[in-house]
Amino acid sequence: MAGRRASVVGISLGLALAGAALPAGAEPVVAPAATSGTLMPGKLLYAELATPDLNAAKAFYGALLGWTFRDVTNPRGRAVVALVHDQPVASLVERSRPSRHGSPAWLPVISVADPADAVAKTKYWGGRVILPPSAVAESGLAPGEETILADPQGAPFAAFRAQAGDAPDDDTPPTQGEWIWSALLTRDPSTAAGFYQQVFGYQVQAAPDATKGTAYLLLSQSVARGTVNPLPARVLPSARGRWLGFVQVDGVGASAEAVERLGGKVLVQPHPDRRNIMIAIVSDPAGTVFGLMEWHGSDPAPADQTENAK
Repeated sequence: MAGRRASVVGISLGLALAGAALPAGAEPVVAPAATSGTLMPGKLLYAELATPDLNAAKAFYGALLGWTFRDVTNPRGRAVVALVHDQPVASLVERSRPSRHGSPAWLPVISVADPADAVAKTKYWGGRVILPPSAVAESGLAPGEETILADPQGAPFAAFRAQAGDAPDDDTPPTQGEWIWSALLTRDPSTAAGFYQQVFGYQVQAAPDATKGTAYLLLSQSVARGTVNPLPARVLPSARGRWLGFVQVDGVGASAEAVERLGGKVLVQPHPDRRNIMIAIVSDPAGTVFGLMEWHGSDPAPADQTENAK
């Protein structure tokens, strides 16, 4: 998910999953291209999914997003890398029980200078280690070292160090099938923002269009990488945090219809957010939740001139 310098974009989920927002000054992110030779700690590189049926996942995402796939070697199980225009956007691995919390989940893969240091900081600041650091000979990005962790509120994520460095941030407009933004939904946004700041060295700013103390912007290399947002009050107290990734599509309405036709579910119907950008929240046939976004790169309406989507 290479950072894209872009016009102001905002996501407002309204009564959906918590009003995850990409506020003023944020820059959508997309998949890795050629490596820069330099590590960019805190950058969201791509996404990983452990799914119970790899063939079904390939059929769903291929038909919905136009992804193509390349087989790769993965000690955790049969695996593929998903591609858009021959550039990797995701890694998928087949596991019979991908998550002890129920449905599978897309994990953001975040650049880190030292996975072992990320593990130590995660444990010190109240998170936990799901999988310790291990060498990755072939992945959606490049050879390197990866660890899978969870923050104190239970949201899982991956920390990855690429041997050849990370892809440079990309100014070109996103295309169908590329990840464009990620938001963390959590019970305690302030504590969560502090955790990720300690582990990845993020610069943390209050989201410009959010109520004070309720949402934060995570930046690295002076580029907005994601937001930290509150879980809605109606969610059960036992609900854990989660990362929610949004994929660029040519048409949210048509894509939502395709989700249902392909065996997935539309959890939040297509609607314009408060900046008049079409979004929807959906799940694949295995229950993996992700977002759809239709962003054309033009300046959206100012936040104070449009209401939150309901």
